[in-house]
Amino acid sequence: MSIPESGSGVPGLFEGVAAYYARYRPKYPVAMFDHLVDRFNLGTLSSVLDLGCGTGQLALPLSERQIPVYAVDPEIEMLQEGIRIARDSGIPGTRWMLGSDRTIDSLNLPLLRVCVMGSSFHWTNRDLLLNALEPLIDDEGGIVVISERSSAWGTEEREPWQDVIKQVIQEFLGPERRAAEGTYSHPIDNHQVVLRRSSFRVVEELEFPARQTRTIEQVIGLQLSTSYASIRRLGSRVEEFKQTLTERLREAVPSEVFEKVSNIEVLIATRT
Repeated sequence: MSIPESGSGVPGLFEGVAAYYARYRPKYPVAMFDHLVDRFNLGTLSSVLDLGCGTGQLALPLSERQIPVYAVDPEIEMLQEGIRIARDSGIPGTRWMLGSDRTIDSLNLPLLRVCVMGSSFHWTNRDLLLNALEPLIDDEGGIVVISERSSAWGTEEREPWQDVIKQVIQEFLGPERRAAEGTYSHPIDNHQVVLRRSSFRVVEELEFPARQTRTIEQVIGLQLSTSYASIRRLGSRVEEFKQTLTERLREAVPSEVFEKVSNIEVLIATRT
């Protein structure tokens, strides 16, 4: 079974990964948040929807700036972890809500300035979602889609050790990228094409560089935070996977320092 644009509410897509997601997913650059705040004049009177919020990688930095944020995710474990982080960090103001692109109309959201999505847009039915968001975004607002190109399955310029990760994942889970109960099928139309055929047709493309230095533990933790190599998917072979990947990474990088410079791609889509 192939999982294409079937909606971010795909059952079990990120089940069991919340703790890894919170701990090992990289933070977004401060400069990116600064730009979004200035671009949309975000403040205490402008609400933001973080759709597919995970454990709050976008929601919490925005809430820290006193911006009202509605953080929506289909996985209750993600929301619970986000609530814990917000409490422990003393960040008030985020409203955590169980939902997905399929339930936008039932969430009773206020008029929004922006809908932000970090690596979640491709899991949604993008055209239907943009239609649903149209009446919810005010005249000065728009859609922000954020992607970080450093997946083990990515096609961008890669470090040799990233190929080691992919090889080990394929040894344990097969040659195709896994998703939910089947395999992942990447959308044919890129995000820019989909946005331009919606009412948010004016698309600005930006990039923010991000340098990441990770340990072996952090590299492996990041893989376990994904839909394609989660502990649920690995099952009883989780510890074997960790050990195998540790050994292969040590062979590839004896220093055990894993550096990667990647670009955070930001698409800003507005009506005019």
